[in-house]
Amino acid sequence: MPRMITMDGYKIVLTADRTMMSNYGGGLFSGFISTGPSKGFLPLPFLLNFIFKPVQTTKDDRAVLAPHGLRRIEAALLVNGFKEEDVVVTTPEKLERVIGSDTMIIGVHSHDHLGRGPASTTMSGPTGIIHYEPLSAWGFKNLVRSKVVRKARENGALIVAGGPGAWQFTLRDMERLGVDLVVRGEGEIFVPRLFKDILNGVETETPRIIDVPFHQIPNGNMVPVLRGATIGGLVEVSRGCGRGCSFCRATLRPLRHRCIEDIKRDVEVNVKFGQRGICLHAEDIFRYGAKPLEVRHGKVVKLFKEVSSVPGARVNSFSHANLSSIAGYPETVKAVSELIGCNYGNWAGYETGIETGSERLIERHMRFKPYPFKPEEWREVVVNAFGISVDNGFVPVATLIVNLPGEEERDVLKTIELVEDLKTYKSLIVPLLYVNPFNSLIKGMRFLEDAEWYHLELYRVIWKHNLKWLPRLVFEYTKHNSLQAKLFLRGFVLFLKFFVERRTESLLSLMLNEKIRSKAPCLEKEVKALVK
Repeated sequence: MPRMITMDGYKIVLTADRTMMSNYGGGLFSGFISTGPSKGFLPLPFLLNFIFKPVQTTKDDRAVLAPHGLRRIEAALLVNGFKEEDVVVTTPEKLERVIGSDTMIIGVHSHDHLGRGPASTTMSGPTGIIHYEPLSAWGFKNLVRSKVVRKARENGALIVAGGPGAWQFTLRDMERLGVDLVVRGEGEIFVPRLFKDILNGVETETPRIIDVPFHQIPNGNMVPVLRGATIGGLVEVSRGCGRGCSFCRATLRPLRHRCIEDIKRDVEVNVKFGQRGICLHAEDIFRYGAKPLEVRHGKVVKLFKEVSSVPGARVNSFSHANLSSIAGYPETVKAVSELIGCNYGNWAGYETGIETGSERLIERHMRFKPYPFKPEEWREVVVNAFGISVDNGFVPVATLIVNLPGEEERDVLKTIELVEDLKTYKSLIVPLLYVNPFNSLIKGMRFLEDAEWYHLELYRVIWKHNLKWLPRLVFEYTKHNSLQAKLFLRGFVLFLKFFVERRTESLLSLMLNEKIRSKAPCLEKEVKALVK
């Protein structure tokens, strides 16, 4: 039987942990600090007070800003008949005020619930540089184990976890943390049906991991328009990728586009609630409006023109771009740059994947990544794309994957050469451990302890590249941040530059020499030649 409605708490409470429910002092990409360790890196009180300050809430305890994925679920519920007075998106600090005896569902969103994503496993945890729990996992654990959530669960509320990090859960993890249901996949169609069943008293087996059925994956027109503003002004324009890289869930999802009218409505909602700076989100912004492996210049230009025309909105950046799209369509990159007013000093950053400098591994794991180019052209594609980006006021923040299946010494040496080719381009390069998103229990290598000599040399080259560009990038990126975040981040990068740089290089050189001495004399000669 459906539960009788009283006014003691919201029936459905949607939230995220402290590291997610923050505007990061106005710098969206500062949120990646949450992949760092909860100890042994930056003092937690400083992070919570300077970077992860909670977003503001209204008089009725609703979050003014929230993660994009949480806002989509909120919109999906409201468009499917749920009453606004029954659904609230709020911060962890306000849970005691919104949870009551009527609360039946607490939905928790995260990108990295258990800290098992590539960035977290590289920086933190058993395999990372510093062996403490990742901030992302720390935040999620503290939220679901908090007194108010535990009490609500004891009173019959179900804890439902979802978001990009949902793949990390096992049933054992759920029992350990007190999570009843995990939804893996796109939830705009599925979640409202699930929540209706729960509210109507339909028996639900727990703990349970639910994969969204393929026929309930929404197309672009089924994604509901936002009802509230998003952190960083993030607005989704496309979903999925379609390039089919073997290690990436997003690239295996079909590419779908949202209509410009809905995108503009999302932007208008953000502006209405005070979020004027907009970041357009897609796995590859330059493929908006196209089939999976195409770029349609006119569609992309129209997108940026239309969004920029929304009164009060300012397109600050886009989230992701593929290097092959940039290298193959420089005229589109230039047009976008001119539309949003980018140049070398007033730049926009974006995330992208280099992954490897080895054409052999490109062919094996991501053969469509270089399209319209061939795998054997990948190195040239990357260098050209970096040059085009920098010339047009865009800064690549690029990932490299360490320990791809089948990786050999020759593959890493080619990646080292590629990083050397990029040293003149304003950019950041981030090495990440390979993580299998389809089986989180597969044991990977430890970033330092299991590194071979060629991995250490790769780390050394990347470290030199980043310390060349990081101070300038941080000072320029934080110019519009809050004063607290600006001072904290600028101070931290100066600390890295003047106190940590030499120590890190010495440590890597020491580890490299130890690896060399443990190998044959011929290897020592080879490595010294490479370092020179």
